[in-house]
Amino acid sequence: MVITDHFDHNIDDKGRLAISSTLRAAAEQSGFGQNFYLVPEGRYLQLIPEKLFERLVSQSPAGLMPSAKIAKARRYLFSNTTLLTPDAQGRVTIPERFMIDAKHKDPLARPMLSRQVTLVGAVDRIELWNRADYYAHMRELEADKSSLQDDLLAMFGNAPATSPTLTMPPPTAQNSPDSSGMNPGGMTAGGGERAE
Repeated sequence: MVITDHFDHNIDDKGRLAISSTLRAAAEQSGFGQNFYLVPEGRYLQLIPEKLFERLVSQSPAGLMPSAKIAKARRYLFSNTTLLTPDAQGRVTIPERFMIDAKHKDPLARPMLSRQVTLVGAVDRIELWNRADYYAHMRELEADKSSLQDDLLAMFGNAPATSPTLTMPPPTAQNSPDSSGMNPGGMTAGGGERAE
């Protein structure tokens, strides 16, 4: 199942965020499980379903002795990634280090979230945006629809140049109209029902 749509939510004073049941169900029906890894990504955070994240990680083994470049990237990514488990109400707790109004600042973290956020379905994951940033970003996209259209075509391909044509079977005794314009099945040659 594809994860789609967007939902405005608030993060409460305890850092709890309700993930919409629609989004949770889409992730679970895709076989990705109920838990999420929270992963920083530029202007927003990603909630990547647990099994998908683990599958993606397993596809990129670094071996026993990763190169210095790979080790740095892994260190940055995994030290800022957190596994979140929804409670009975479908809420996850966002680590304080990501909150702009955090009482205990993490010197290594980049706080980016206010209390008003938007959850955005993004095919196989959920993006977590500051609400104001998300709507500003969508206005930017709306203003640049032509290049966005090109990107969508590159992603999904062009529609066929011509519409497919329907091929009708050759007339048979069963579907040929008789001299009155009716066929034995009770339909007119034009497709309407026979008047009684």
